[in-house]
Amino acid sequence: MSMGFDDLVKIAECDYMACKAMEEHFPDEFAVRTALYHLQQAVEKLLKAVIIYNGEHPAFTHDIGKLADHCKALGENYSDNLDDISDSLTLWESKSRYDPYISFSKKKYDKAKNIYDEIHTKLMQEIAPVYENEEAQEYDLDESDQGMTM
Repeated sequence: MSMGFDDLVKIAECDYMACKAMEEHFPDEFAVRTALYHLQQAVEKLLKAVIIYNGEHPAFTHDIGKLADHCKALGENYSDNLDDISDSLTLWESKSRYDPYISFSKKKYDKAKNIYDEIHTKLMQEIAPVYENEEAQEYDLDESDQGMTM
């Protein structure tokens, strides 16, 4: 089953909320692993949503670098923090599920959260006019329907 744009954005937002919820339990290893996994998933899903938004299909991968490169090829550019953190994010996805002890730096974690915020904000700014236009068109159709008689 492949997810659509709206599904990916919604689940990315949920993953990010799960990540943030775990922060109150740091430095507990389980909380750290869970937060890292969900942060990686949030960024991955947003990048895949960007690719879909641009009319293409994302690769079936967890590799943040590959997804970021696909976004760049589409003209979607993000700060250098994405390049700096992509390898760590990719490792967090697999290591957090199988390694009981993950080393992570607060600096990389914060960069990853900033990347999520950057991608999410840019994506929401890009889609807002599309949704507003669709709503306006629906409204126009509703208005024109009211004058019709059967």
